[in-house]
Amino acid sequence: MWQGNFLIFGRVSLPNGRPARKVKVFIEAINGLKQEMFSDEEGNYEFRGMSAGRYRVSAVNLDAPEQYSDPAESDTTRAYSNRLQINVYLRLPLHKDKKDAKPGTVNAVEAAQDIPKPARKAYEQGLKLQKENQAQQALAQFNQAIELYPDYFQALTERANLLMQRNQLAEAEADFERSLQINSKYPPSLRGIGYCQIQQQKFPAALSNLEKAYALEPRVPMTLLLLGYANLSLDRYEEAKQSLQQALKLGPESAARAHVYLAEVFAHEQKFKEAADELRKYLILKPQAADAPRLKELEAQWRARSKTAQNQP
Repeated sequence: MWQGNFLIFGRVSLPNGRPARKVKVFIEAINGLKQEMFSDEEGNYEFRGMSAGRYRVSAVNLDAPEQYSDPAESDTTRAYSNRLQINVYLRLPLHKDKKDAKPGTVNAVEAAQDIPKPARKAYEQGLKLQKENQAQQALAQFNQAIELYPDYFQALTERANLLMQRNQLAEAEADFERSLQINSKYPPSLRGIGYCQIQQQKFPAALSNLEKAYALEPRVPMTLLLLGYANLSLDRYEEAKQSLQQALKLGPESAARAHVYLAEVFAHEQKFKEAADELRKYLILKPQAADAPRLKELEAQWRARSKTAQNQP
């Protein structure tokens, strides 16, 4: 068995399935080793001379930072000779679902704010630039707003969202935490930190924050989707099912990914027909999803298992 000098390689795909050219690829080992590089013109990357162990790979498109990946993990026990392939898929971030978010009522903390006009102007300009996908300029405006008014938890939250889009998860989480120290009942911060913690596999902490966000705003599909995923990751299948089904009722388009997570719940329950049906619903809604080929293959496997089960005496 190979003990070292591994080649870890793979391909980064855009949300439409095409090669992700010249995007930043990050690799992290369980021992804390971190490296980064850019993918080539075909979306490929290679990290050479790696030691045996478990690795996490993620990527972000610096030209369109709203496109980034979930971490993909594998370990060298799955390697063929000394080569380990880990493919990565960019996607649009789950947390950006502003059309479904319902504006909450102004609480006491917000009502008590005495925001200087220059800080408010910088914040509002940052929101405008963010909407226009000018992330770097928006970040500068949010930085200015926070410098002028350090307790500007709304600006901290928006800056954290931009940092997450750049895959700077630790920095984003710190901003969310600072925001919540100022206003512990601000749903966008609770939802944002929950998403950030999910990305870092801090599932118990994510679950706690998302439950708080849900209690404050129970009809936001994205909160329910994230809550379902956190429960699923903690093997809380019944709770996951309830959250995911509710997310689909409230936002059948924006929470479409809930079908994939529901499929996992049904597969765990040995309900393979129901699991395959959920994948089919998702593929109808999102036929160009980056992982559509894999999901189609999984759907076929589950349908075959369902037929096998039906034919057994």
